Amino acid sequence: GRLYIVGLEPIPDNDNNDDDDDAGKNLICQVRQIRDACILLAGHRCYREYPVEWIERQIQLLSSSEKIIMEIHKFPILYRYKTIASQIDVARRKLPFFPTTEVAKSMENLLNDLDRQAKELTTTRPIQFGFDYVVSVQRKK
Repeated sequence: GRLYIVGLEPIPDNDNNDDDDDAGKNLICQVRQIRDACILLAGHRCYREYPVEWIERQIQLLSSSEKIIMEIHKFPILYRYKTIASQIDVARRKLPFFPTTEVAKSMENLLNDLDRQAKELTTTRPIQFGFDYVVSVQRKK
């Protein structure tokens, strides 16, 4: 048999690479941070992704006595405005659950600012950042 593991590489806290699209990539990181903060302030739990390197190590540990074939395929993610806005909307839906209306209003202003930035940074092209992955594992015969 064959096992397929599909995942999303976690979005980091910031983009430390020196390339042309730092503003866009850092916006993606900031949206993820603010979205998660809103989820936590609402008293809810964030979901987490597993890095592909962690998946690879776990498979190697579990199959240390067996021969396996492992393939990893990575697929770049393109963030368009609609995708970024949907993550901002996740944060907006948490505002009614905040402990105070003052904190909710302040966060709403920040979310509106992130939304404006997302529109500006995606007008000409999407932001390429991160990747989805598929890990395929099979025992060698």
